[in-house]
Amino acid sequence: MILYELMQQGTGRLEEAGIDNAAYDSKTLIKYVFGLDETALILGRDKEAEAEKAEEYLKLIEKRASHYPLQYIMHSVGFMEYDFYVDEAVLIPRSDTEVLVEEVLKYLDENSADKPVSLLDMCTGSGCIGISCFLSRKAKGVADSVTLADISEEALRVAGKNAEQLEAGVKLVKTDVYEAFSGKDNGSDDVPAAQAATDINNRFDVIVSNPPYIRSDVIPTLMEEVKDFEPMLALDGDKDGMKFYRRIIGEAPKYLNPGGAIFLEIGYDQYEDTRKLLVEAGFTDIKLVKDLAGLDRVVSGKLAKEEVRKIEIDLLRFG
Repeated sequence: MILYELMQQGTGRLEEAGIDNAAYDSKTLIKYVFGLDETALILGRDKEAEAEKAEEYLKLIEKRASHYPLQYIMHSVGFMEYDFYVDEAVLIPRSDTEVLVEEVLKYLDENSADKPVSLLDMCTGSGCIGISCFLSRKAKGVADSVTLADISEEALRVAGKNAEQLEAGVKLVKTDVYEAFSGKDNGSDDVPAAQAATDINNRFDVIVSNPPYIRSDVIPTLMEEVKDFEPMLALDGDKDGMKFYRRIIGEAPKYLNPGGAIFLEIGYDQYEDTRKLLVEAGFTDIKLVKDLAGLDRVVSGKLAKEEVRKIEIDLLRFG
């Protein structure tokens, strides 16, 4: 069978299985299995497909037909300008989350353009947020101290792999939210020694997080690719979706330097709830940023310095 016919067969099978963008996925898998770029595929479309690779391709088509995510099949996803390794231990990074990274980088450019900062990426998963921040700042000649934190050892394995492949000098910490930073030892021998944090910071200039925020009752309604294959630990935000926001925001003042900032990805209907939590925790300058679809996506706040915090909180509460 020639390559083009094989690709058409793959497209047909994916369409039959109800896969969105079947033609794109089929072509992507053809290029992946046969080691072709776009030009080589066009020039070689009428060539005979190597039997062994054709068999491998059709197996992957069947895997994708089961709604197994394409990114997990290829162990790759583009995020910002980098290529990240992913598997079932972590959520697949979405382009919406790039808005979160862009907001953090904009803040750092405006407030610490040439000065290194300490940044904590809480619930890091693949590490895409913290690593992207580190690499973007490194490209500008700024060597920030970036810590990637997660409760999942498997997620930290993936984050460590990405840090190594992308040459990002970040620290990895296994922790249940802030526990490891409070003096409790939640380190793990399963985190690669080269990536383990031996000098854990307990104060940061910036905390950024894309925590689990899907309501438990909503999860069964999600796409099969998400609810059947992505890690529930990274999706489920409990009954109201706010479980981790309460912890991350509520305890943040203990771990942020005065004047430090927090940036959070949120669901489309979670701004008011997160704003109230930020006010109660002593944050001011609270901002909301929408994504390209016009949905609420990122909320941020600045921790007021002690001498002005009470006045600003009172104004936000009663003004």
